[in-house]
Amino acid sequence: MKRTWQRLTSDKRRFGLFCGLLFVGLLLWARIIVIARPARTAIAEPVIHTAVAAVLSSDNIQIPVMLESTPEKNPFSVSSEIFPTHLVNGDQFVEKRLSVGPSGENEFIASLSLDAVMGELVLINGNVIRVGEIVGPQSVSEPLRLIEVHGRTVILLAGDRRYELSIAPFHR
Repeated sequence: MKRTWQRLTSDKRRFGLFCGLLFVGLLLWARIIVIARPARTAIAEPVIHTAVAAVLSSDNIQIPVMLESTPEKNPFSVSSEIFPTHLVNGDQFVEKRLSVGPSGENEFIASLSLDAVMGELVLINGNVIRVGEIVGPQSVSEPLRLIEVHGRTVILLAGDRRYELSIAPFHR
């Protein structure tokens, strides 16, 4: 054994190889031990429901906040400062509005543009409309109603007349 040890330590390269293989062997051996005997599962202490230290005085004023049960945020909202909804002509402001004039329903349909689709919400001429809601004025005898959304296309219904409105294809 003494002779083997002298032979092993006499050459530095052979001794380095021996130490490296010994290190790898010990790592593999330790891994087998860990796999064979996994660590025991720890059980946490029960959750404490009361505060440990009570605050004796506070400057904070409690403000009640009422939250909506369902979110009503408009996913298509655009900043009115960056993209104003009115046109400036000198000192006068002209607002853009949808209305059905005496020219008829077909011209009103032709004036509609589908800007965006997001699930069951669509953006038609800057107005957010959900499936089942009326598009345009409600004072007409047969209001135009959004009934279906299919990808980039929506179906509008007025009485027994169906109209299909789609987003214009992207041009490069």
